[in-house]
Amino acid sequence: MYNYIYTYVGNNYREMNKKNFLTVMLLLFSYTTFACDCECEGDCSFINIAHTVDFVALVKVAEYSDYLEEEILGYDGSMPLSMTVEIIKKYKGEETRSQIKIWGDNGALCRPYTANFEVGKYYLIAPEKVKEQQENENLSDYEFFSCWTDYLEVDNDLQKVYGHYSKNRDKVTLQRFEKDVRK
Repeated sequence: MYNYIYTYVGNNYREMNKKNFLTVMLLLFSYTTFACDCECEGDCSFINIAHTVDFVALVKVAEYSDYLEEEILGYDGSMPLSMTVEIIKKYKGEETRSQIKIWGDNGALCRPYTANFEVGKYYLIAPEKVKEQQENENLSDYEFFSCWTDYLEVDNDLQKVYGHYSKNRDKVTLQRFEKDVRK
């Protein structure tokens, strides 16, 4: 009989299906229950993190590799959980493979969502090896940490890096990064 809930959005009441409303509320509850509780103390910019981790590289996202099994609003059952990246240039580390797998958040981890990355785009990365294996993960795979800047988008054609590079910069050239990472 009453299959809709009316919510107040902006200056308007909107009709929402009860099933959708419950899904949204569950996601909000889950987010507050499992969300990362972290504060960055000190300098959590990319160049600072790059100096503290074991592996830093320029990569290109080759493909999404694994997907969440749960239905996620807006993803039609195809929310990417991991990605395979091609290593274009290694700046630091012992990694010898030409491709590596990086895992994202499943909704309960302190990792960014893999959906934040686009297949075919370039990124500077400073990930860490997986510490606590989740289902299908290997200790030779990598992960990012949501509480600091450990990846930045790169325009490979312009050779520019964008994002929280340092406390004072949100854009540098790849050439400048290469000088800074050697320091």
